[in-house]
Amino acid sequence: MAAHFLLAALVSHSALGALRLPAVISDHAMIQAGKPVAVWGWATPGEEVSVNFVDVNGKTSHITATTGPDGRWSGQLPSMPDGTAGELEVRTKTEGPLKVADVLAGEVWLCSGQSNMSYLLTTHARTPNETTGPEILEEAQKNATEAHGALRYFAVAAKRADNPLEDVPGKWIVATPDTVGGCFSLSWNFAVTLHDKLHVPVGVIDSAIGGTAIEPWTPLPELEACPVGPATIQRYKAKLDSVAPEVKSKFETDLADWTKRYPTPELQQQNLATKPVLAEGNSNMPARLYNGMIHGLEPYTLKGFLWFQGDGNFGNPQEYGELVKNLIRAWRSHFHDDTLPFYYVEMQNYHVPQVNPVEPNPMSLIREAQQGALQLPNTDVAASLDQGIDKPNYEAHFPNKKQLGERMAGLALNHLYGQPGLVNSPAFKSYAVEGNKVRIKLDHADGLRLRGDGGLKGFAIRSKDGDWVWAQGKIEGQEIVLWGDQVPAPAAVRYAWAFNPLLSVENSAGLPLRPFRTDPESEK
Repeated sequence: MAAHFLLAALVSHSALGALRLPAVISDHAMIQAGKPVAVWGWATPGEEVSVNFVDVNGKTSHITATTGPDGRWSGQLPSMPDGTAGELEVRTKTEGPLKVADVLAGEVWLCSGQSNMSYLLTTHARTPNETTGPEILEEAQKNATEAHGALRYFAVAAKRADNPLEDVPGKWIVATPDTVGGCFSLSWNFAVTLHDKLHVPVGVIDSAIGGTAIEPWTPLPELEACPVGPATIQRYKAKLDSVAPEVKSKFETDLADWTKRYPTPELQQQNLATKPVLAEGNSNMPARLYNGMIHGLEPYTLKGFLWFQGDGNFGNPQEYGELVKNLIRAWRSHFHDDTLPFYYVEMQNYHVPQVNPVEPNPMSLIREAQQGALQLPNTDVAASLDQGIDKPNYEAHFPNKKQLGERMAGLALNHLYGQPGLVNSPAFKSYAVEGNKVRIKLDHADGLRLRGDGGLKGFAIRSKDGDWVWAQGKIEGQEIVLWGDQVPAPAAVRYAWAFNPLLSVENSAGLPLRPFRTDPESEK
C-alpha cells in the first residue's frame, strides 16, 4: 500500500485528496535525531490526519494535523535519540493507513553542488586513469557491511523545473555492498567518518548535478532580492532569448498541449513536474535545480549542509561571495532553521602546475569569493587544494574523495559533536611590513611546518609598482616571514595564486595553508 502511494507521488500527482507522503518520507528513511521531526503530506482539504511513530519497543509518538485548502498538512514528531528504529503510520478517517517501514533516527546531512559532489563511488571502478578505483569501491562495500544498515542515502534524481515542485524524484537506500556504489563518494566518506567516530546512524541526502552554477540552486525570490541577483537573472534571460526558433516553437506547442491537458490552476499545480521547460538541458537557469531537486525536500529535519561548487561561476567570480551567502540564508530559512551548519569545499587544484609567481585566473578569485560564506555563523571550509590531479588535460575531477570526506567530517566532529582536534587549515589572518620583510600571521597554525621536502615555495612578493617575484622566507612559530632580494620595499604578498598552485606549508594536522593575497583591492 505504502509503495503504491509513494510511486504515485513520484510519477504523477494523484487527484487532490489522495493521502500521500513526500518521497523523502518513505521506507528506510533516516530521520534526524535530537530534534523535533518534520512530517508532512497531502490529503483531502480540511481532513484531520493522524500520524503515529511506533518504535521497535512498542513506544508510540502521536500527532494530528489538519490539511489546508491546498490539501497539504504538516506537523512535528517529538525528538528521538540516535538509533531509534520503528515504523511510521499515517491515516485519515477515510484513507490509509500509509505505512513507512524501517525508519531510523540518526544524523542527516543534505549534500549538494556540482560534479565533484555528484561523483559516485562506482565511478572510481570505471575510471581508466584511476588505478585505485576498484580498491576504493571495495573499501566502501566493506564499510557498508560493517555498518549493518546504519548508513543510508537518499538519491535525488536530476530534475529541472521552472516552478517549485512539491516533491522530488528519489528514494532512500540502505547502504549494502550491492547498493553503496550509487552514493556520492564525498558524502559517503563524510558519513563513514561520522559513523566510525560517533557510533550512530548517519544518512546523507544526495542532490547535485555536474557543471552547475550556484544560481540554479537558489530560490528565485531570494535570488531576485540579492544585490547581484538581478544582473545574474538578466544574463540568463538573454540566453533564453537566443534559443533557436525551432526549439522555441516546440516548447510553445508542448506547453499548449500541457495546458490543454491540465486546464485548471489546481490541476496545473498538481502536475508541475510534467510542465515543459524551455532550454531543458541548461542546468544553470536561475532556480531550476532548487525547484526540481531541493524544494520538495523542505522542511525535512536536517543536521546540516555540505556544499562543493564554484567553477560553474567562473564567468563572474566577483559575484560569488554574495551569491553563496544568499544561498545559505535561503536554504536555512526554507528548512526552518537559521542555525543549520553549512560546510563547503574550497575549490580544488587542477590544470597545469604553477610556473609564475602569480598567475591571474578565475579559480583563485572564486576561492577568495567563497570566503564570503565564512562571514555567516555556523559556516566553515575544508581545503581541497592538494586533492586535485596534475594533468595538462585539465581534468577537474579527483576520484579519491576519502581524505576530503574526512576533513569535512572533522569540521562537524569538532564544531557540533565536541570532539577535540585541529580540523581547520591554516588561514591568513593579517600581515605587517617590517623593513624589507613581510610578516604573515595565521589562524589554525599549530605546528606550522613545511609540506614535503621542497622548501618554502608558492609565495610571491612585490613592491608598490613592481612585478611579482618569487619570495624567500622562513617559518617562525605560527608565522611566516617573507622577503625578496629584488624587493627592498615590499607592498603585497600572495600565496598559491594560480589555478594549480605550488604548496609548501601545512599545520601539524597535515592541512594545507589556504591561498591568500594581501592586496584584495587588485582586480587580478
